[in-house]
Amino acid sequence: MRFSQRLFLTLLCVLSCLPLPAQQSDTTAKKLPPTLPPAQWQRPRTLDVKHIALNLRFDWQKKQAFGTAKITLAPLSNVSATQAIMLDAAMMTINAITLADGKPVKFDYENTDKNNNLKIYTNRTITVGEDVTLTIDYRTNWVNVPDPNSLGGSTGKGLRFYDKTSVEPRKRRHCWSMAELNSNRYWFPCYDDLGDVRTSEITATVEKPLSVISNGKLLETRNNPNGTRTFHWKMDTPHANYQTSIAIGEFLDIPRKQEGTELHTYCFPDEKEASIASTARLADMVKFFGEQTGVKYPFASYSQVVAHDLPWGMASIGTSTLSENMIDDFGTHADFLYLWDWLEGEALAHQWFGNAITVRDWSDIWLHRAFSLYFSNLYCEYKNGREEFLLYNHGVFSLTSALGDWNGGVRRPVVTKYYESAQTIATDNTTYFRGAVMLNMLRQHLGESKWRRAIQGYVQSNLRKQVTTEDFRKACEDAAGEPLDWFFAQWMYGIGHPKFVVNKSYDAASKRLTLSLKQTQQRDSASAYPQTTYFQGKMVIAVDGRMETVWIEPKAENTFTFASEAAPKLVNVDYENAWLKEITFEKSLDELLYQLQNDQDITGRRWAMGELSTLAKNGKTTNADKEHIYAGLRAVITGKSYWRLKYMALLGLHSLLAPNTAAGWIPIADAKPVQLDEATVSAVLTSIQNDTAWTRTAAINFLSTTADPKHESVYLRYLNDPSDRVINAAALALGRCKSTKAFDVLVKLKDKPSWKNQSLISTLNGLKALKDPRGADIALTAFKDLASPRWTLATPVWDYRIAAAETLVALGKADAAYPFTLDCLKKALAENDMNDIFNTILLITTLADPRGDEAFALAKAKLKDDANAMAALEQFEGQFRQAVKKR
Repeated sequence: MRFSQRLFLTLLCVLSCLPLPAQQSDTTAKKLPPTLPPAQWQRPRTLDVKHIALNLRFDWQKKQAFGTAKITLAPLSNVSATQAIMLDAAMMTINAITLADGKPVKFDYENTDKNNNLKIYTNRTITVGEDVTLTIDYRTNWVNVPDPNSLGGSTGKGLRFYDKTSVEPRKRRHCWSMAELNSNRYWFPCYDDLGDVRTSEITATVEKPLSVISNGKLLETRNNPNGTRTFHWKMDTPHANYQTSIAIGEFLDIPRKQEGTELHTYCFPDEKEASIASTARLADMVKFFGEQTGVKYPFASYSQVVAHDLPWGMASIGTSTLSENMIDDFGTHADFLYLWDWLEGEALAHQWFGNAITVRDWSDIWLHRAFSLYFSNLYCEYKNGREEFLLYNHGVFSLTSALGDWNGGVRRPVVTKYYESAQTIATDNTTYFRGAVMLNMLRQHLGESKWRRAIQGYVQSNLRKQVTTEDFRKACEDAAGEPLDWFFAQWMYGIGHPKFVVNKSYDAASKRLTLSLKQTQQRDSASAYPQTTYFQGKMVIAVDGRMETVWIEPKAENTFTFASEAAPKLVNVDYENAWLKEITFEKSLDELLYQLQNDQDITGRRWAMGELSTLAKNGKTTNADKEHIYAGLRAVITGKSYWRLKYMALLGLHSLLAPNTAAGWIPIADAKPVQLDEATVSAVLTSIQNDTAWTRTAAINFLSTTADPKHESVYLRYLNDPSDRVINAAALALGRCKSTKAFDVLVKLKDKPSWKNQSLISTLNGLKALKDPRGADIALTAFKDLASPRWTLATPVWDYRIAAAETLVALGKADAAYPFTLDCLKKALAENDMNDIFNTILLITTLADPRGDEAFALAKAKLKDDANAMAALEQFEGQFRQAVKKR
């Protein structure tokens, strides 16, 4: 699974057409025809690996694993005495290889990450199907270094070791593997290919109090006389090599059961209560996915384990490793439920779509990724409601990402043999988001009953098998009773989407509404991928709330007529926004305002809101019409709409009436005050008093743009809100209005218990806006004092140091923090900890002290041979110089 923030990691594959050299006498530029990336054919199998057993220990100082890999395999063709058995072992030291009888054998090893780089000679003929057991004594050399271009977490390959440092003494001793995409060859010798499945077991010895979590069943935990413990895990279900994983750390097990299935959440001991809160829906998710697929959870048990420095998560067989960021206390998790349920659900759904059913080849990897994402979205729909699914899961993420990629020039089919690398096709937005949109379109085309039959037929008939997209198509056709080759051809195997231009007319005499849908999209001349000229399919059109299902034929223009007693007030083309499309449908101001308030489809209301916002920003729109638009948005804010639509209306009205006071939903502390009319202030106050945490937060941020001290009492009251999002907004607003009570109240706020020091962050943000010079001492203490008793919890706090740095800059005291920061950088460079190095570089960039040139020079000297790190340094240095100039 992607497991990109979410929230999300994306590798883009861009196709271009290169011009020929200008050798002609004329000036006409000739271009090469469009070409495809190289074809990625399935690796020819030479072996059938039956079982792999690892016995490992770990060197934390060198960040290495060492031990043995005992591999039982059979050749798929005869191997003569002079031929080699070939395995994959990336960047290792191979000490010795022995047969089952203990006899050593010769081997050749190429210290690369290529296929077949470990050649083993048994000096005897091995016939087809004959089992051979090899024991490889080895040590890893590859260090999975965090990516400095992704400080929110990264994945890499092999084992990621994580331990406390002098700069970050709160870090936990921790290790996890990246169970993805040819990554396991970096921590154990193997045959690293999707086409081969085998059983596995891992025996790992670690010092107390560390534990080891892996795949399958924990057979034994053994205490050793030397203060270590040995854990023995075994997975009896055959699985692809990339589905093996390991996680090491000090964990506490939160056990649950769902219909006899053991469920385990392995969390950090000091986060027990928060972990219970954050994973409360796990058993319900297991039940839901079982009902949706018609197959109960397909393995004996399920384990999920949290990990630091992971941006999202990854699923292996029977086990998932998830970002520790999803663990929050009850209040914080309630605010971020919509995000973290997505992560937990996506990892769990992968056990059906990816582990119980596995693709044969990376070209079909959407059957893992998009299915896991979409079924997580379905759980969110089931638990949080249809409107949340439509606006957030399907709308904000899947549709927006798919269209954004296309408009950004990232264009490939969901299913293709032509791609740059397995990493690309397995992690990009096309595989996840476009794939999820296609599943939603297919669901709409089939209808709920046939959709459920198709999914259950697909899962039940392919359980424990390797599949292709054609297997899924067959299941859909069996359920639908109709051919669907056209659907898969235009949406899965081809690129593009329709661009509709809609026109409507009403004939009062015949009482008929006529709709014309023109497809105006152009083929991408720079791409050699299959493309659909005109798209076809089922579409739902709502006419004054009456649903009309039409068939879009594959032609330039489709015309439809509908009976209507009067000119319709509301026509919604593509009800609930099912199609991947762009649409132009010109409507009058009155029509848009009516749709904003009355459409039964929340995506139609959201579309009308966007059209109205565009209209309000148009210089040709009269002030009177703008006032009508503002009034329409206020009506949404104060009405009975779903909270997320209200939230969007608040952000939209904020951007119209108080531009340049926020970056998205994040307020700008030192923005110039604005004046808001009484009607808007009244609407905002109503929202603060009556709505959810996120809408209260947006409303307080909006109100704070006035910097009016008369609202002081509102901000003071909401410093006691249950949500830290609201508290942070209130603290910032209190600082903005320069309340005489602000300083004392903000100082007191920092000592309020909160999850991961959110109270301190709120204090710092408030002081940044207040600009009271007395705040500098508080900010400097927060910036420097890592050893303060309040901050020595093992759980890493949310990074208040960024907030402290921004506060010091706002108060003109950044120079006081620079010497400490430079000292931290020197320590980080000495310890060669990439996270510490670049988190410190981020602080230096934020402080914008001109002396920071020295810091960048030191970092460059240390990292000069690391191209990726130097690229990140170059980016930070550019930001640093801009900040210094601005300062």
